[in-house]
Amino acid sequence: MGTDAYQGFMRGGHVTAAHVSDSVELEPLVEELNLPAGARVLADKGYAGERNEAVLEARGLRNGIMEKAWRNRPLSKRSKTRNLLISKLRYVVEQGFGTLKRRYGFGRARNLGRLKTEIEFHFLAMAFNLKKAVRQGAV
Repeated sequence: MGTDAYQGFMRGGHVTAAHVSDSVELEPLVEELNLPAGARVLADKGYAGERNEAVLEARGLRNGIMEKAWRNRPLSKRSKTRNLLISKLRYVVEQGFGTLKRRYGFGRARNLGRLKTEIEFHFLAMAFNLKKAVRQGAV
């Protein structure tokens, strides 16, 4: 799911099977969102890795992926500070996930099949955006 980190509107996303890792879905999501060069992409440390960093660099996007500690390589103080700063921006994105799960019951798919589940996701995202726009007085 791609979300505007400033106002929290859902900009896009897609659904995958449960066995597919989210970390390999960064590239298709970035393509779908068609972000302008220089935009910062925020993500949790599950997306950390050379492949995703190369995807962002190739598209001219700024890397906002949280850094991950590896075995026998703990995070430096600088990395911990960077992660803290990123997490202060990511909470807006996480609110969208929480609302879909808590308020709209999207913690589990109601339908069988990826296509029906993706349609449900897009309808819920539209409802979320409309409700958010009304609350913010944008409509």
